Amino acid sequence: MAGRVTRALRPAAGSYDDAVDQAAGRSAARVAVVVPTHCRAGLLGRLLAGLEAQLDSAEFELVVVDDASTDETIAVLEALAARSPLTVRVLRQQRNRGPAAARNLGWQATSATAIAFTDDDCAPEPGWLRGLLDGLETADIAQGRTIPEAEEIDRLGPFSRTLSVGSEDGFYQTCNIAYRREVLERLGGFDEAFRFPAGEDTDLAWRARESGATTVFCHDAVVRHTVRRSNLLGALRDTWRWQSAPQAISRHPQLRSLIYRPHIWRPAHPLVLLALVGIAAAVTSPWLGSSAATAAGCCVAVAALAPYAVHRLYRRPLPGTRLSKRVVLLPAAFLLDGAEVLACVVGSIRYRTLLI
Repeated sequence: MAGRVTRALRPAAGSYDDAVDQAAGRSAARVAVVVPTHCRAGLLGRLLAGLEAQLDSAEFELVVVDDASTDETIAVLEALAARSPLTVRVLRQQRNRGPAAARNLGWQATSATAIAFTDDDCAPEPGWLRGLLDGLETADIAQGRTIPEAEEIDRLGPFSRTLSVGSEDGFYQTCNIAYRREVLERLGGFDEAFRFPAGEDTDLAWRARESGATTVFCHDAVVRHTVRRSNLLGALRDTWRWQSAPQAISRHPQLRSLIYRPHIWRPAHPLVLLALVGIAAAVTSPWLGSSAATAAGCCVAVAALAPYAVHRLYRRPLPGTRLSKRVVLLPAAFLLDGAEVLACVVGSIRYRTLLI
């Protein structure tokens, strides 16, 4: 049996109801799986294969929201759905609005009472959906386990990106989570003020918890997260989204208990600031006009840089690196950590809460 594709174009401006009307009305499925996607056409076959393996667990509808992709995403989705046993609804936004808006459009396009979310860089294992639905029998929010794709472990490197979630850590990542519909409707879904793909999932779950919603962690509901190769430039670009971290903490101060220190996100961040003080001392000391001042500045720089070097060489090295490579990559690691600090500073200023 071939899948069915329903397409809808989201207006440049207007309500979600406008887009849903174009999608030929809400479906009557009891369970829906919602996936936002943006320019990852090459991963969609893996995603669909994983979702097709769920048909023995529960009957459901798949809603994929293309967030204004510029690659062949729509063509790939139509080709996959044409030979898939799944019922697939494809909604398309005319301009990129971020994952919060895409997920809202997706769950509002169906009348399902249980909404499961995963991402376009994930592949659910058999039994994933059944595990989440079992969780929703006793809780309002069910979160599953996320592991790196075993076949891609060789891609792990200093700038690669994947995700591992083995317990309810308080961040409620939407790569593997399900909500009762009434919770989404009561809260208005994801807050679209979170423009970047970070923080919007944590914010929704904590708003739900603060309103009395209950949670459960389902160890048997597993998705495999791709291991994405990257380079330093790509990793630096990715750090900009972390300005959403202060945004989430400004709304939910209790999140401070989940990070390294109440006002420090990662342990490397204060060491970066200390190292910057040392670099400033080394740069300015020659201007003081004496060799003694220059020597003192160099000593201060070495002393300030040492804690960061020890941290990145031994305590928290970049993934997939031996000691010799860590030494070579130390400047790159410093740039990456410094970029994260900058993103946090920008977010702290914008959302008037301190997080570095």
